Amino acid sequence: MRILEMLRLYRLFSKLHKTIKEATVKKLWKSKTIWFQLLTIAAAISGAVPLPADVTAAIVAAINVGLRLVTSEGVST
Repeated sequence: MRILEMLRLYRLFSKLHKTIKEATVKKLWKSKTIWFQLLTIAAAISGAVPLPADVTAAIVAAINVGLRLVTSEGVST
């Protein structure tokens, strides 16, 4: 009887762990940081940003820091 109770508890905690993990990880395509990086790459390739490279890099870095500060979830592929 003790073994069956332990098995039941194991299943319960496994489901709970899976639920918590899914709640704290989002899909890659939902990441604001990833989308911002993709837009940055597209703008750099197309030459759409009329600023010097060092200024652009500083702005991108600052925005990345801001996005990281508001992000509380990990990313899953």
